[in-house]
Amino acid sequence: MIIDAHHHFMPLKVYKLFADPSQPSRRVIDEKNDFTFNARLYQTDTHLCDMDYAGVDMAVLTLSQWNVGGAELCRRINDAVAEELVVHGDRFLAAGCVPVADPQAAVAEIDYMIKDLHFHGIALLTSQGPDINLSNRELMWPIYTKACELDVPIFLHPHLKPYGIELDCTINRSIGRGFDIARAALRIIYDVLPEFPDIKFVLPHFGGCLLALKGRVNAFFEPRQDLGMPVPPEIQPLPKTPLELEELGYKAAFEDLFDRLYFDGAGSGGWEPVTRLAMMTVRHDRLLFGCDYPFEIHSGRDIKYYIDSVRNLDIPEESKRGFLGDNLAKLLKLK
Repeated sequence: MIIDAHHHFMPLKVYKLFADPSQPSRRVIDEKNDFTFNARLYQTDTHLCDMDYAGVDMAVLTLSQWNVGGAELCRRINDAVAEELVVHGDRFLAAGCVPVADPQAAVAEIDYMIKDLHFHGIALLTSQGPDINLSNRELMWPIYTKACELDVPIFLHPHLKPYGIELDCTINRSIGRGFDIARAALRIIYDVLPEFPDIKFVLPHFGGCLLALKGRVNAFFEPRQDLGMPVPPEIQPLPKTPLELEELGYKAAFEDLFDRLYFDGAGSGGWEPVTRLAMMTVRHDRLLFGCDYPFEIHSGRDIKYYIDSVRNLDIPEESKRGFLGDNLAKLLKLK
Protein backbone atom coordinates (compact mmCIF):
# COMPACT_ATOMS: atom_id res chain seq x y z
CA MET A 1 0.00 0.00 0.00
CA ILE A 2 1.25 3.49 -0.90
CA ILE A 3 0.06 6.35 1.32
CA ASP A 4 0.76 10.04 0.81
CA ALA A 5 1.39 11.66 4.21
CA HIS A 6 1.48 15.23 2.87
CA HIS A 7 -1.53 15.98 0.67
CA HIS A 8 -3.62 19.15 0.65
CA PHE A 9 -7.34 19.52 0.06
CA MET A 10 -9.59 22.58 0.39
CA PRO A 11 -13.30 21.80 -0.01
CA LEU A 12 -15.02 23.86 -2.70
CA LYS A 13 -17.38 25.54 -0.23
CA VAL A 14 -14.33 26.82 1.68
CA TYR A 15 -12.34 27.70 -1.46
CA LYS A 16 -15.20 29.96 -2.58
CA LEU A 17 -14.79 32.04 0.58
CA PHE A 18 -11.40 33.23 -0.64
CA ALA A 19 -11.15 32.77 -4.40
CA ASP A 20 -13.16 32.45 -7.61
CA PRO A 21 -13.02 28.77 -8.66
CA SER A 22 -13.28 29.76 -12.34
CA GLN A 23 -10.05 31.77 -12.23
CA PRO A 24 -6.45 30.52 -12.68
CA SER A 25 -4.14 29.85 -9.74
CA ARG A 26 -3.51 32.97 -7.70
CA ARG A 27 -0.98 33.70 -4.95
CA VAL A 28 -2.23 35.88 -2.09
CA ILE A 29 0.08 37.40 0.52
CA ASP A 30 -1.27 39.14 3.61
CA GLU A 31 -0.04 39.83 7.14
CA LYS A 32 -0.59 36.20 8.24
CA ASN A 33 -0.20 34.01 5.19
CA ASP A 34 1.30 33.42 1.75
CA PHE A 35 -1.14 31.07 0.07
CA THR A 36 -1.62 30.01 -3.55
CA PHE A 37 -5.20 29.28 -4.52
CA ASN A 38 -4.87 26.38 -6.92
CA ALA A 39 -8.12 25.04 -8.40
CA ARG A 40 -6.84 21.47 -8.03
CA LEU A 41 -7.21 21.91 -4.28
CA TYR A 42 -10.95 21.20 -4.39
CA GLN A 43 -11.09 18.92 -7.47
CA THR A 44 -11.53 15.55 -5.81
CA ASP A 45 -11.78 13.67 -9.11
CA THR A 46 -8.45 15.14 -10.21
CA HIS A 47 -6.84 14.06 -6.93
CA LEU A 48 -8.09 10.51 -7.40
CA CYS A 49 -7.11 10.40 -11.07
CA ASP A 50 -3.54 11.48 -10.30
CA MET A 51 -3.33 9.08 -7.37
CA ASP A 52 -4.56 6.22 -9.55
CA TYR A 53 -2.06 7.05 -12.29
CA ALA A 54 0.82 6.94 -9.80
CA GLY A 55 -0.47 3.97 -7.82
CA VAL A 56 -1.16 5.86 -4.59
CA ASP A 57 -3.78 4.05 -2.52
CA MET A 58 -4.54 6.64 0.16
CA ALA A 59 -3.66 10.19 1.17
CA VAL A 60 -3.78 12.13 4.43
CA LEU A 61 -5.59 15.42 3.79
CA THR A 62 -4.31 18.47 5.67
CA LEU A 63 -4.78 22.22 5.49
CA SER A 64 -3.01 23.59 8.56
CA GLN A 65 -2.12 26.75 6.64
CA TRP A 66 -5.57 27.99 7.64
CA ASN A 67 -5.22 27.35 11.37
CA VAL A 68 -4.48 31.08 11.41
CA GLY A 69 -8.12 31.72 10.42
CA GLY A 70 -9.58 31.01 13.85
CA ALA A 71 -12.05 28.55 15.37
CA GLU A 72 -14.99 29.14 13.03
CA LEU A 73 -12.94 28.62 9.87
CA CYS A 74 -11.23 25.51 11.30
CA ARG A 75 -14.63 24.00 12.07
CA ARG A 76 -15.94 24.80 8.57
CA ILE A 77 -12.91 23.18 6.97
CA ASN A 78 -13.04 20.08 9.18
CA ASP A 79 -16.75 19.56 8.62
CA ALA A 80 -16.36 19.94 4.85
CA VAL A 81 -13.43 17.50 4.77
CA ALA A 82 -15.48 15.03 6.81
CA GLU A 83 -18.17 15.14 4.11
CA GLU A 84 -15.49 14.12 1.60
CA LEU A 85 -14.44 11.21 3.80
CA VAL A 86 -18.00 9.89 3.79
CA VAL A 87 -17.81 9.58 0.00
CA HIS A 88 -14.16 8.57 -0.36
CA GLY A 89 -13.24 7.08 3.00
CA ASP A 90 -11.39 4.26 1.27
CA ARG A 91 -8.96 6.74 -0.32
CA PHE A 92 -8.65 9.66 2.08
CA LEU A 93 -7.74 10.13 5.73
CA ALA A 94 -7.57 13.49 7.48
CA ALA A 95 -5.58 15.50 10.00
CA GLY A 96 -7.76 18.41 11.04
CA CYS A 97 -7.34 22.15 11.43
CA VAL A 98 -6.86 23.57 14.94
CA PRO A 99 -7.38 27.19 16.12
CA VAL A 100 -4.07 27.32 17.96
CA ALA A 101 -4.46 30.90 19.22
CA ASP A 102 -7.40 29.81 21.41
CA PRO A 103 -6.29 26.81 23.54
CA GLN A 104 -9.77 26.02 24.87
CA ALA A 105 -11.25 26.02 21.36
CA ALA A 106 -8.26 24.06 20.07
CA VAL A 107 -8.74 21.23 22.57
CA ALA A 108 -12.47 21.14 21.87
CA GLU A 109 -11.86 20.99 18.12
CA ILE A 110 -9.37 18.14 18.51
CA ASP A 111 -11.89 16.15 20.55
CA TYR A 112 -14.56 16.81 17.92
CA MET A 113 -12.50 15.94 14.86
CA ILE A 114 -10.97 12.78 16.35
CA LYS A 115 -13.96 11.39 18.22
CA ASP A 116 -16.86 12.58 16.05
CA LEU A 117 -15.34 13.03 12.58
CA HIS A 118 -12.91 10.08 12.98
CA PHE A 119 -9.88 11.96 11.72
CA HIS A 120 -6.49 10.31 12.18
CA GLY A 121 -4.35 13.24 13.27
CA ILE A 122 -3.85 16.90 14.12
CA ALA A 123 -2.45 19.39 11.60
CA LEU A 124 -0.33 22.21 13.02
CA LEU A 125 2.06 24.82 11.66
CA THR A 126 5.71 24.96 12.64
CA SER A 127 5.08 28.53 13.82
CA GLN A 128 2.38 31.19 13.67
CA GLY A 129 4.15 34.54 13.90
CA PRO A 130 6.56 36.01 16.46
CA ASP A 131 4.77 34.78 19.60
CA ILE A 132 3.24 31.43 18.64
CA ASN A 133 5.79 28.66 18.31
CA LEU A 134 5.94 25.04 19.41
CA SER A 135 7.56 26.00 22.74
CA ASN A 136 4.63 28.20 23.79
CA ARG A 137 3.44 26.45 26.94
CA GLU A 138 0.18 28.39 27.30
CA LEU A 139 -1.05 27.63 23.78
CA MET A 140 0.67 24.39 22.81
CA TRP A 141 0.80 22.31 26.01
CA PRO A 142 -2.99 21.75 26.08
CA ILE A 143 -2.81 20.57 22.46
CA TYR A 144 0.07 18.21 23.21
CA THR A 145 -1.73 16.84 26.26
CA LYS A 146 -4.82 16.10 24.17
CA ALA A 147 -2.73 14.53 21.35
CA CYS A 148 -1.12 12.17 23.87
CA GLU A 149 -4.45 11.39 25.52
CA LEU A 150 -5.99 10.42 22.16
CA ASP A 151 -2.72 8.88 20.88
CA VAL A 152 -2.83 10.63 17.50
CA PRO A 153 0.11 12.08 15.57
CA ILE A 154 0.68 15.76 14.88
CA PHE A 155 1.36 16.50 11.20
CA LEU A 156 3.39 19.69 10.94
CA HIS A 157 3.50 22.05 7.98
CA PRO A 158 5.84 25.01 7.59
CA HIS A 159 4.34 28.41 8.06
CA LEU A 160 4.00 29.78 4.53
CA LYS A 161 5.21 33.20 5.67
CA PRO A 162 7.68 32.48 8.49
CA TYR A 163 8.26 35.36 10.87
CA GLY A 164 11.44 37.32 10.15
CA ILE A 165 12.03 35.79 6.71
CA GLU A 166 12.31 38.01 3.63
CA LEU A 167 9.88 37.67 0.72
CA ASP A 168 12.25 38.84 -2.02
CA CYS A 169 14.38 36.48 -4.12
CA THR A 170 11.98 33.61 -3.18
CA ILE A 171 13.74 33.47 0.21
CA ASN A 172 10.64 32.66 2.26
CA ARG A 173 9.43 29.98 -0.17
CA SER A 174 12.69 28.28 -1.14
CA ILE A 175 14.75 28.32 2.07
CA GLY A 176 12.79 30.25 4.72
CA ARG A 177 10.26 27.50 5.23
CA GLY A 178 13.06 24.95 5.52
CA PHE A 179 14.60 27.02 8.29
CA ASP A 180 11.24 27.32 10.05
CA ILE A 181 10.87 23.52 10.03
CA ALA A 182 14.35 22.98 11.46
CA ARG A 183 13.70 25.64 14.10
CA ALA A 184 10.51 23.81 15.08
CA ALA A 185 12.39 20.50 15.28
CA LEU A 186 14.85 21.94 17.81
CA ARG A 187 12.00 23.27 19.90
CA ILE A 188 10.47 19.79 19.93
CA ILE A 189 13.77 18.15 20.87
CA TYR A 190 14.66 20.61 23.64
CA ASP A 191 11.31 21.73 25.04
CA VAL A 192 8.55 19.30 24.08
CA LEU A 193 9.90 15.75 24.11
CA PRO A 194 11.30 15.93 27.68
CA GLU A 195 7.76 16.64 28.95
CA PHE A 196 5.82 14.61 26.37
CA PRO A 197 8.08 11.61 25.65
CA ASP A 198 5.36 9.65 23.83
CA ILE A 199 4.10 12.44 21.55
CA LYS A 200 4.35 11.78 17.81
CA PHE A 201 5.37 14.56 15.43
CA VAL A 202 5.62 14.27 11.64
CA LEU A 203 8.05 16.89 10.39
CA PRO A 204 7.32 18.07 6.83
CA HIS A 205 9.67 18.40 3.85
CA PHE A 206 12.24 15.90 5.18
CA GLY A 207 12.79 18.25 8.12
CA GLY A 208 13.53 21.29 5.97
CA CYS A 209 17.23 22.05 6.33
CA LEU A 210 17.57 19.87 9.45
CA LEU A 211 19.02 16.74 7.83
CA ALA A 212 21.77 18.68 6.05
CA LEU A 213 22.65 20.29 9.40
CA LYS A 214 22.13 17.25 11.62
CA GLY A 215 25.84 16.88 12.36
CA ARG A 216 26.11 20.55 13.34
CA VAL A 217 22.95 20.39 15.46
CA ASN A 218 24.40 17.38 17.28
CA ALA A 219 27.75 19.15 17.72
CA PHE A 220 26.02 21.96 19.62
CA PHE A 221 23.62 19.65 21.47
CA GLU A 222 23.15 20.53 25.14
CA PRO A 223 21.68 17.60 27.08
CA ARG A 224 19.48 18.21 30.09
CA GLN A 225 21.49 18.48 33.27
CA ASP A 226 19.60 15.63 34.90
CA LEU A 227 21.16 13.22 32.42
CA GLY A 228 24.46 13.65 34.25
CA MET A 229 26.84 14.13 31.33
CA PRO A 230 29.69 16.37 32.52
CA VAL A 231 31.96 17.96 29.91
CA PRO A 232 35.67 18.75 30.38
CA PRO A 233 35.87 22.52 31.10
CA GLU A 234 38.31 23.16 28.25
CA ILE A 235 35.78 22.08 25.61
CA GLN A 236 32.54 22.89 27.45
CA PRO A 237 31.69 26.04 25.41
CA LEU A 238 32.85 24.55 22.11
CA PRO A 239 31.01 22.44 19.52
CA LYS A 240 31.91 18.78 19.95
CA THR A 241 33.53 16.59 17.32
CA PRO A 242 32.02 13.22 16.36
CA LEU A 243 34.58 11.39 18.52
CA GLU A 244 33.91 13.68 21.49
CA LEU A 245 30.15 13.25 21.09
CA GLU A 246 30.61 9.50 21.19
CA GLU A 247 32.91 9.60 24.24
CA LEU A 248 30.69 11.98 26.22
CA GLY A 249 27.50 10.07 25.48
CA TYR A 250 26.03 13.11 23.76
CA LYS A 251 25.52 11.28 20.47
CA ALA A 252 23.36 8.58 22.05
CA ALA A 253 21.37 11.15 24.05
CA PHE A 254 20.75 13.24 20.92
CA GLU A 255 19.80 10.26 18.76
CA ASP A 256 17.36 9.05 21.41
CA LEU A 257 15.41 12.30 20.96
CA PHE A 258 15.94 12.62 17.21
CA ASP A 259 14.75 9.07 16.58
CA ARG A 260 11.34 9.87 18.06
CA LEU A 261 10.59 12.21 15.14
CA TYR A 262 8.92 11.21 11.89
CA PHE A 263 9.71 12.88 8.58
CA ASP A 264 7.54 13.15 5.48
CA GLY A 265 9.14 13.10 2.04
CA ALA A 266 7.66 16.27 0.59
CA GLY A 267 9.60 19.47 0.02
CA SER A 268 11.63 18.88 -3.13
CA GLY A 269 9.25 17.41 -5.68
CA GLY A 270 10.81 13.97 -5.41
CA TRP A 271 14.39 15.23 -5.92
CA GLU A 272 16.37 12.03 -5.43
CA PRO A 273 19.48 13.41 -3.62
CA VAL A 274 17.43 14.57 -0.64
CA THR A 275 15.66 11.18 -0.48
CA ARG A 276 19.08 9.55 -0.35
CA LEU A 277 20.17 11.99 2.37
CA ALA A 278 17.11 11.05 4.41
CA MET A 279 17.92 7.36 4.07
CA MET A 280 21.44 8.12 5.38
CA THR A 281 20.44 10.28 8.35
CA VAL A 282 17.05 9.06 9.60
CA ARG A 283 15.88 5.70 10.87
CA HIS A 284 14.09 4.08 7.94
CA ASP A 285 11.02 3.29 10.05
CA ARG A 286 10.56 7.03 10.69
CA LEU A 287 10.32 8.07 7.02
CA LEU A 288 6.94 8.66 5.35
CA PHE A 289 6.22 9.25 1.67
CA GLY A 290 4.74 12.69 0.92
CA CYS A 291 4.10 14.80 -2.20
CA ASP A 292 2.72 18.18 -1.07
CA TYR A 293 0.05 17.66 -3.73
CA PRO A 294 -1.29 19.74 -5.49
CA PHE A 295 1.32 22.43 -4.85
CA GLU A 296 4.87 21.13 -5.07
CA ILE A 297 3.80 18.10 -7.13
CA HIS A 298 0.60 18.63 -9.10
CA SER A 299 0.35 15.74 -11.55
CA GLY A 300 0.15 11.98 -11.46
CA ARG A 301 3.17 11.81 -13.75
CA ASP A 302 5.43 13.48 -11.19
CA ILE A 303 4.06 11.46 -8.27
CA LYS A 304 4.88 8.31 -10.24
CA TYR A 305 8.36 9.62 -11.04
CA TYR A 306 8.99 10.09 -7.32
CA ILE A 307 7.71 6.61 -6.44
CA ASP A 308 9.77 5.00 -9.21
CA SER A 309 12.91 6.79 -7.98
CA VAL A 310 12.34 5.35 -4.49
CA ARG A 311 11.90 1.86 -5.88
CA ASN A 312 15.22 2.22 -7.73
CA LEU A 313 17.18 3.20 -4.61
CA ASP A 314 19.87 0.81 -3.39
CA ILE A 315 18.21 0.19 -0.02
CA PRO A 316 16.45 -2.86 1.44
CA GLU A 317 13.02 -3.65 -0.01
CA GLU A 318 11.60 -3.47 3.50
CA SER A 319 12.80 0.16 3.73
CA LYS A 320 11.14 1.00 0.42
CA ARG A 321 7.84 -0.51 1.50
CA GLY A 322 8.10 1.22 4.85
CA PHE A 323 8.73 4.61 3.32
CA LEU A 324 6.02 4.31 0.68
CA GLY A 325 3.27 3.31 3.09
CA ASP A 326 3.92 0.69 5.75
CA ASN A 327 5.42 3.15 8.27
CA LEU A 328 2.47 5.51 8.04
CA ALA A 329 -0.06 2.67 8.21
CA LYS A 330 1.59 1.56 11.46
CA LEU A 331 1.70 5.11 12.85
CA LEU A 332 -2.01 5.61 12.11
CA LYS A 333 -2.90 2.11 13.30
CA LEU A 334 -4.59 1.25 10.00
CA LYS A 335 -5.86 -2.29 9.60
